[in-house]
Amino acid sequence: MIYTVTLNPALDRAITVDSLLPDDTVRVKTETDYAAGKGIDVSRVIKELGGHSVALGLVGGYDGLRLEGLLLNAGVVSDFTRIAGETRTNILLREESADRQFVISASGPEVSAAELGALFQKIRGLSDAGYLILSGSLPLGVTPEIYGQLILAGRALGAVTVVDADGAALQEAVAHAPCCIKPNIHELERLVDRTLETEAEILAAGRDLLDRGLEQVLVSRGRQGLLLCTRDGALKARGPEIDAQSTVGAGDSTVAGFILARSRGLEVGECLRWSCAAGVATAMTPGTELCHRKDVEKILPQIEVTEL
Repeated sequence: MIYTVTLNPALDRAITVDSLLPDDTVRVKTETDYAAGKGIDVSRVIKELGGHSVALGLVGGYDGLRLEGLLLNAGVVSDFTRIAGETRTNILLREESADRQFVISASGPEVSAAELGALFQKIRGLSDAGYLILSGSLPLGVTPEIYGQLILAGRALGAVTVVDADGAALQEAVAHAPCCIKPNIHELERLVDRTLETEAEILAAGRDLLDRGLEQVLVSRGRQGLLLCTRDGALKARGPEIDAQSTVGAGDSTVAGFILARSRGLEVGECLRWSCAAGVATAMTPGTELCHRKDVEKILPQIEVTEL
């Protein structure tokens, strides 16, 4: 089974208005709530692609219940740990007349040591964890060391550990050698503390990380596609030219496609193909909308995978 862990999930409220007017009442045209957070997005994409996963994490309050309900309606299985604080709500406000969007992101509730302990107890009790995907930002009261502890917990279960994080959390994760990480190019540059301008420089950085105990480094590069470094060599995947609507969730979709394909026993080149197709398909959707299975399947044969 694939398990995703989202430590700081959110309820994303997407609001559309005609125009913003200072000191005046602005009427809302559309308002939609989404269950959000990087690991949750991974679980949603896995479900859309016909796979199964369980979303784990920390939720609380009315908005936490709302988030669980949205996932239930979408057919995504969850087993969250309840906390005393209220799950954060992010506002994504689109002003149509100016064709611009504002993203107002909340920091989220503070999480106690006891609440974290309850989550760890749940994870340590998993009997069927084949994959443990750790994604996203940290809530208040939680230090980056949590990622290292989660990797150790996953390793004790015999699970493949996958990390999609940034900054100190990613540094901590790499120090504990997860099986796979999925940074974008900017996150990778911050991780290795140098600018990576060429493909050769990116591959060299990936090989350095493999020397530190990782098995796979999957790097997303926007329109330039994906690079995958493994102990057996490197691969590149690139999709067709598209009219990108929004890159929100594309990285999470990339993780979902890769791990779902890997869990199905596909060879590494096909895993990369699914990964790239899922990311491209999500970039074709507006706002926070994620990929659709029919789009992924249409794009799959258009993905070029080459050995480097």
